[in-house]
Amino acid sequence: MHPVLLVPELQGLEKNVYDTLARRGGSGLSQAKIIQLLELRPSSQSSVSRALAKLGASGLVEKSGTTRDASFNLTSEARWFSVPSHLRPHVNYDPMRFRSYDTDAGPWLDPAARALMADSVGQGGLDLDPSTYTREIAERFLIEMSWASSALEGNTYSLPETEALIKYAEVAGGKSEVEVQMILNHKQAIGWVIDNIATAQITSETVMRLHAMLMRTLVRQNNLGAVRRDPVSITTSSYSPSSDHAELSMGLSELCWKASMTRDPFEASFALLAGIAYLQPFIDGNKRTGRLLSNIPLLKAGLPPISFVGVGRAAYGIGMTTWYELADTKYLSKAISEGYAITAPSYLVAATTKRVPRSIEIRMRRRLDDAVAEYLNRAVDDPAMTPDDFATEAFADIEGEDFDVIVQSFSDIIESISEVNCVAYGVEPDLVERYHEAKAGGGPAHR
Repeated sequence: MHPVLLVPELQGLEKNVYDTLARRGGSGLSQAKIIQLLELRPSSQSSVSRALAKLGASGLVEKSGTTRDASFNLTSEARWFSVPSHLRPHVNYDPMRFRSYDTDAGPWLDPAARALMADSVGQGGLDLDPSTYTREIAERFLIEMSWASSALEGNTYSLPETEALIKYAEVAGGKSEVEVQMILNHKQAIGWVIDNIATAQITSETVMRLHAMLMRTLVRQNNLGAVRRDPVSITTSSYSPSSDHAELSMGLSELCWKASMTRDPFEASFALLAGIAYLQPFIDGNKRTGRLLSNIPLLKAGLPPISFVGVGRAAYGIGMTTWYELADTKYLSKAISEGYAITAPSYLVAATTKRVPRSIEIRMRRRLDDAVAEYLNRAVDDPAMTPDDFATEAFADIEGEDFDVIVQSFSDIIESISEVNCVAYGVEPDLVERYHEAKAGGGPAHR
């Protein structure tokens, strides 16, 4: 958690000490001076010491000097954010953030955050294929991200209300038309990503298409998917994005190219999320575009998507601000990775329990059953025969992708065949038992 997020929770003496140091604007104070400014009795020294120790442990206060001559001050981060955004030093757009970005030598995703994301899906993860997502998994991602991404923009729809709107077109009472449109736009754009993940590329054109879908009716028609020519401002930050159309177009192309060349899908995902937000290439809707775009590298790598459920709005906002103004991605990395760690495992579980049949499996259902029975019978006498070798010969007349699918399906069936599930393929348990005996013994098993 960013130390600044703790400030609203401060109470009593700790809050008074923090406010006193904040008013000094960077000038360190001795403990005696703090007691004097707070108009406390000298006997309050131990209480002030405890308050300073707690503020230090929270990352809000730092100590310098020896014990006797020690002075206390807010940490650089706490000092920076103790000043309202409109009074902080002005920070201009820096094109070198993109030009000098090296995904291998200088990744933007904090190593600890990257490790957390990788650990949440296990070593090697699970190869999820979005093109074969079950309706339930795809629908869940669509609903969760539509809700969470919209909530990060201040949308007041609850998750159940979002589900009702997406699935049944039920508009919740008391909600604005803008909120309804925001969620429906997310539905369309997320659906497009799922449907086109096999061919979608990380290019400027893809970014523009996502923006057009996400911002339909929310910006003027001529701004949909168009790199802006007008200035924008960020109300919660002292950062000013570029207003140069050519510079914005170049930055977008450079970001997409580097992200597309990145071998690590976690780094590519974070780079797109952070990069689009920093560049602000569109008149509005930049962060929501970056959030959806960040899912493409994950989905293409067979990893669970990031729905942004579990990403705290305050932590996300502070993370963005430190990235805008201080070029520090640590807190944004932390907010994103912690949210991903909450949801990714549940997508893996759902994927292992549900599966959508391919059309070739439906068409070849009877032939597949016959092949399973034939292989088991032959393998009883020839245990060295492999499922792949048998299937390659048995389905040699099938071409292209259908051949790969049916061979893989056959191999999966044989690998998990048991005396219980064999009935699904019209095979007798006795045959399966003899098959396993032959495999275990390395020779024919007859009764």
